[in-house]
Amino acid sequence: MRKTQFFVLIILLAFLVSVQSAYAVPKNRVAVSPYVQTDANSTYSFVGITHPSLNTSVTQIGLTMSPIGFSATAGTSTFTIGAGETYRIFVVSTNHSTINSSTITNSNVLFIAATNGSSESGQLRMELSSSNPTAVQITASGHKVNNLNQISMWGAIVIPSSSTGFAMEFVGDAHDSAALQASTTLVNGRGIN
Repeated sequence: MRKTQFFVLIILLAFLVSVQSAYAVPKNRVAVSPYVQTDANSTYSFVGITHPSLNTSVTQIGLTMSPIGFSATAGTSTFTIGAGETYRIFVVSTNHSTINSSTITNSNVLFIAATNGSSESGQLRMELSSSNPTAVQITASGHKVNNLNQISMWGAIVIPSSSTGFAMEFVGDAHDSAALQASTTLVNGRGIN
């Protein structure tokens, strides 16, 4: 188990370095989890996305979750999260024995299913639907921003048979928030969150 944790840590660090240099996508528009996995009967990945209704946030934020690197065909999930809502996303095999659309039903539950019944692993990419995450909407209650820095995300790789698992990391989430200027655009820097 210790060797597996060390191996996963090395993969996460290597992925972090490659993502920051390889993708020229703004960090307030895309976040990537370097590791997700699932298989037919035991392991699955869980992601929670919450819109905490920040004063600086628009009331609805559109997102697309896409698995990357799965050998099987894997679905993509696009949704809009409103202020105060939480979505639960499960990355599972289509034939998973306990986590599926028959056992978990709710309008705020989404499944990203891999059609292969064997063990699958890869990455999970979350992208903002808005093409301009630096735009600011000026309303009567102040400036409102539509970007990933306005939502909260967390996740875990779950192994139900042993009641264990480990947390997922998201590269690009809320660590590079932008400072608000007097104009209607944002500049790079820290400070809005």
